[in-house]
Amino acid sequence: MGPVAGMTPRAKALTRRADHAGSPFTPGPTKNPDRPMRTATVSLTLTRSMIRYAVARGARLDTLCAAAGITPEQLTQPDQRITGEQSQRAWDAAVTATKDQDFGLHLGELAQPATLGLVGFVMVSAPDLGAALRALLRYTNLLTNGVRGALVERGGEAALELSPVGELENALVSAPRQRIESTLSACVALAFGLTGKRLPVTGVSFVHPEPASPAEHRRIFRAPVAFGRPVNRLAFAAEAQRWPLLDANPALLESFETQARESLARLDQVDTWTARTQREIARTLRGEAPELAAVARALGVSARDLQRKLGGEGGSFRAALDAVRESLARRHLRDRNATVEEISFLLAFSEPSAFHRSFKRWTGLTPQAFRAQAETGNGA
Repeated sequence: MGPVAGMTPRAKALTRRADHAGSPFTPGPTKNPDRPMRTATVSLTLTRSMIRYAVARGARLDTLCAAAGITPEQLTQPDQRITGEQSQRAWDAAVTATKDQDFGLHLGELAQPATLGLVGFVMVSAPDLGAALRALLRYTNLLTNGVRGALVERGGEAALELSPVGELENALVSAPRQRIESTLSACVALAFGLTGKRLPVTGVSFVHPEPASPAEHRRIFRAPVAFGRPVNRLAFAAEAQRWPLLDANPALLESFETQARESLARLDQVDTWTARTQREIARTLRGEAPELAAVARALGVSARDLQRKLGGEGGSFRAALDAVRESLARRHLRDRNATVEEISFLLAFSEPSAFHRSFKRWTGLTPQAFRAQAETGNGA
């Protein structure tokens, strides 16, 4: 979002700088960091790959983004996350637009490690296929918290087993077919890309009912395929776990693992409705305060649902807006190039006096006193 009409030149420059740097608001832990997440979320890394594939098959970008409740510009920010419900709407729109009932299978066939972002880099650097698959499971939450998996071995057979997380608000529970089929198809493609060898699949099972024609399933997996079973399962010869990877790199693996662990720790802290609301407010707060309905729409829920979710975390939309305003005010007050009046306007206060009152309520200091302390390095 660019400068708003009526801004002074310096306020416009301030807004451009904020736009260029991306959202400057990084929320800290919520009051109860141990509270479990209440909804399934999906990384835009995955959604972007799916949308790009659908567009290449004839779907319209604006239609798919509208279905997901996001803008095309958000696809350039793969670290963002959307709800599982938003993701499901995009998948449904993609299947409809491409007229491909096996859309998930076909998308999975083209999977490459880069499709998975940081998780893919960890997999590529692992010593063998088993280690790569265990890394995929270990860092699955970086991609989505809506599915859990296990790699099991019995006798001479290994199996990757997946199941939707039922204790979350999770669209994958009621509509698993496309995304689960895509995941298992992708595992076959990833195994080939990582090792240069065709994964020796011995059997595949899905929880969802059998589709009208399972011919594509048999073609892709080259093994018996069953439906309506208790677990989603990709079974293969256990010896394949010990196949060395083409690009194994212990030094890079350590670096990527460190990044993945840190990202997972941050995700555990900030992937709450309060934090997601704060990030969306920060993204759009440029001289005009975003309304509850607009923020809720961007997050893929109704205004009433967002209020309920925030209340469940002990917060409110007003509290989220105040938290963002305070964080941005502190940041901009440290910048001597912006006047207090310009910061007041940028943060969508009706007049500077309203900003003064709010800032003193937040910090116990006037904006001028805070700025003076920041200049001397005395605690601001």
